[in-house]
Amino acid sequence: MKSYRYLYGPVPSRRLGRSLGIDLVPHKICTYDCIYCQIGKTTQKTINRKEYVPVQEILGEVRRFLEEDHPPVDYLSLGGSGEPTLHSEIGRIIKGIKEMTSIPLTVITNGALLYEQAVREDLLMADVVLPSLDAVSPDGFEKINRPYPSLSIERIIDGLVEFRKIFKGKIWLEILFCKGVNDSPEELDKMKKAIERIQPDLIHLNTVVRPPSEEWAMALSQKEMEEIRTFLGERASIISEFDRHPSFLTERDIKDEILKILKRRPLSLADLSRGMGLSEKELQNHIESLVSNGNIKMRTFKGLAFYEAGREIELP
Repeated sequence: MKSYRYLYGPVPSRRLGRSLGIDLVPHKICTYDCIYCQIGKTTQKTINRKEYVPVQEILGEVRRFLEEDHPPVDYLSLGGSGEPTLHSEIGRIIKGIKEMTSIPLTVITNGALLYEQAVREDLLMADVVLPSLDAVSPDGFEKINRPYPSLSIERIIDGLVEFRKIFKGKIWLEILFCKGVNDSPEELDKMKKAIERIQPDLIHLNTVVRPPSEEWAMALSQKEMEEIRTFLGERASIISEFDRHPSFLTERDIKDEILKILKRRPLSLADLSRGMGLSEKELQNHIESLVSNGNIKMRTFKGLAFYEAGREIELP
């Protein structure tokens, strides 16, 4: 894939297959500082909406991708390095993209700003919205999401309920569980009641599968996840790893592509192989060179090797 500033991937997604990411805010500007975040600690915690990156530049890159490269993708996803609804013109961006292509468009959001009517209206043209709701009790919310001080979980749930009333697309609610943080019977009871109010189409259950922001954020076992899935009912499923067969990317500098992807989130060699359409053997020499030069570093998590951006990297 050619050089882009705001687009990255396609990357393997456990929910979306081959997903082309579109960054709407600079790295780790967010309403939360979640303990499990795989792309690191929040650098600017805010609820201030503004045009963080120029609308026309984003739309121009999407247009160029569709016209020039266009490796097969399943979804175009607004998300990436921070909270996309912080971009005050996300509604214009969604409208502009929908006018260019029929590829389904998703918004991956923590849902924190859906209490604002303007934010709810901005997302109406999306095909799928994937909000998160990791805790319902105020204490659990503070512990796992570490939100901007003025945010309250009651108001956030009310926003999700109101959005469901007007949104015609699909809502896939994600809950990420951390051991001993948001998995108590009391929290799960409250979660089930909140879900009944929100009425999402699907409930995606997740736990810590890549190196988290805080090392003490621990995963639940498969058995524990299965018990929660049963408790939450037929709409709930445990997200499985990406297992499709992606097509080869074209016209790309392999090292630059690796750097762009790893700047957004840590991945294993197998993840990179599936997402880029290259064999692990073909990628191995590039990985070793980038590690040797200090561009990326390796971390071990749950016995697996993950690669992530090392020193600050200037991406085109």
